[in-house]
Amino acid sequence: MGHELLVSILVPLWLKVAWTAMVLVIVLIYWRHRGPANFLWFSDIAFLALVPGLWLESSFIVSLVACMVLLPETLWSVSFFGRLLHLPRVTRLADYMWDKQRPLWLRAVSLFHVPLLAVLIWGPWRLGYDPGVYPWAVLIAWIVLVLTRLLTKPERNINHVYRFPFTAGANLTPLQHMLVLMIVGPLVLQLPGHLLLWWLFGS
Repeated sequence: MGHELLVSILVPLWLKVAWTAMVLVIVLIYWRHRGPANFLWFSDIAFLALVPGLWLESSFIVSLVACMVLLPETLWSVSFFGRLLHLPRVTRLADYMWDKQRPLWLRAVSLFHVPLLAVLIWGPWRLGYDPGVYPWAVLIAWIVLVLTRLLTKPERNINHVYRFPFTAGANLTPLQHMLVLMIVGPLVLQLPGHLLLWWLFGS
């Protein structure tokens, strides 16, 4: 009984409720102003998946989303706070936060990336990191990339399935472009986070 009680309070109730409420509000905003395709972004998938992950106190779900987006979310925060503090620019991932063509309040909604990164680190620390999630993270990434290419328009360029955020690769065919994403993404964006989390919090 004592062990069961300990497990049941690994994730505080206030965090479960607050995270769920934040997700509901942001889903309503994004659905209306950006459309359902916006939820194919990996960060949005992680944001949503943490609702069942936190309520179920599931090491697998929390580890899975952390493996998928820890590095990209870290780069987003470096980009945002670096520009906010006028530091040398390392990445342009958060440059859209200064795009005055977008309403300020809508840009402010993207600040969910900050608590997302915090929970991606806190969750595996609290629940333990499941090293078996990496193959699943790769498989989900492949499925999401294919669905994004099939279901979204080039002007949105969600998950960069139509063009990279840099000029390299501009001459690739669509198939070559997707193959590069499906190979480089899991190796460059997921594997480092997986190894770091395994080293720090692996059970």
